[in-house]
Amino acid sequence: MKKNSIIFILLFTAISQAQVRNGRRIRDFTQPTQQKAPEPNFNIKVYLGIIEYDIKKAAKKSSIKINSDEGKKFYKILTVYNKRTKDIARINSFLLSSTKELIENHQKHTKKTGDYSNQTKVQLKMAENLKPISETLKKEDKQLDKSIKELLSEKNIKNGLSIIKESIKYFQKNNLSKFLNKTL
Repeated sequence: MKKNSIIFILLFTAISQAQVRNGRRIRDFTQPTQQKAPEPNFNIKVYLGIIEYDIKKAAKKSSIKINSDEGKKFYKILTVYNKRTKDIARINSFLLSSTKELIENHQKHTKKTGDYSNQTKVQLKMAENLKPISETLKKEDKQLDKSIKELLSEKNIKNGLSIIKESIKYFQKNNLSKFLNKTL
């Protein structure tokens, strides 16, 4: 009987100690960790659709050989387009950076305060600032489309550039407020 009671007390003590230790471990793992939220990063070039084509990938998707006459013309068209879009971004760099700063400051402010009352004002200001740039980029895109259609067959156009442009022009097709609501 003594042996049974001593074994019972030892087992009871060991089980209770194991439960307490296990309980502490669970609480240690379930405590929330303090993580810093990422800083706002509004990619204004993606929003506007300022892209730089990788000419080799575009030629491959369009099934054009760069060494051929058609390929050399294709290479020249995309090189000129890339240069023009870079120039547009460079010329308007101050406007782009100030608009980006405006959006990011608004995002930081709303994150801290939870006040979205100025959101429409910021959206309108951004649309006003970026309208001339987006119109210029649309003209460049139309010129590129026209040049490519003159150069390539219908099959190559469908296979190549249309696929590449679909992902980039997403932002131009959707209206401004939908995009801002996703990012703000």
